[in-house]
Amino acid sequence: MGIFYNNAVCDIYIGKSAGGKMMQDIRNAQRNVKIVSPYLSPFLIKELIHLHSKGIKIRLITTDEIEDFYGYDKNIHKLIIQQQHTDEKAKQTRDNLISLSGTLLFAMIALGMVLLPLMYLLNNFKFAYGFIIVVLLFFLRDSVVKKIRNTKVYRYTYKQLFPFKVFVSPNSGNSTNKTFIHSKIYIIDDEIAYLGSLNFTGSGVKENHETRIRTTDLNAVAKIIEEVKEVFYHSNLPERDIQFWGSQLYEEPMN
Repeated sequence: MGIFYNNAVCDIYIGKSAGGKMMQDIRNAQRNVKIVSPYLSPFLIKELIHLHSKGIKIRLITTDEIEDFYGYDKNIHKLIIQQQHTDEKAKQTRDNLISLSGTLLFAMIALGMVLLPLMYLLNNFKFAYGFIIVVLLFFLRDSVVKKIRNTKVYRYTYKQLFPFKVFVSPNSGNSTNKTFIHSKIYIIDDEIAYLGSLNFTGSGVKENHETRIRTTDLNAVAKIIEEVKEVFYHSNLPERDIQFWGSQLYEEPMN
């Protein structure tokens, strides 16, 4: 990974609101947007989701230091879609058990309603022994209910809303990775490229004093595209597993 390109023609901007023109170009994208940013903000992720809904191809590279991963409005939550799969055989077993549970409950109530009047109307408390059957039915039904709760009907897989990579940060607990994807790269329609210090965050785009360049130099843009492609497909850096992250983000009811 890595490129060097000399004599590129570009515009330079230094100061606040460095992302103003960039966001305008991103919103006006006609075909595709590629972004590399270690940090993200939810409202900007919504911008990408909106573009995706319009048919714009999105590709995103970020890190597991996403600033609000543990917040209420999770970025990654919007980009990972849960898919529920039904085990039809297990579902049939569960439905049969539910039916059996209902039958046992009805039997318990019906038997109790018969035994009590017989005991008092006939003044014969030997009918109380019949409640032994009620107790046995209770324990049998309790066993059936536990089986219902433990029958796994659904399994879950997760897919990406659009292609993205989340690379493991060197700051992660057990990571042996020494490379942090700290680049900030924005490519629009394979014709415009931005490089600089601003992250894809509200503070980076609007508030911070940032540096950025904008180039439409075709050769420079082509080199930047190749580097982003190399990082996306051939970096050999450790990535967060989407299936594991999905299981952490979503509830997974068994049945």
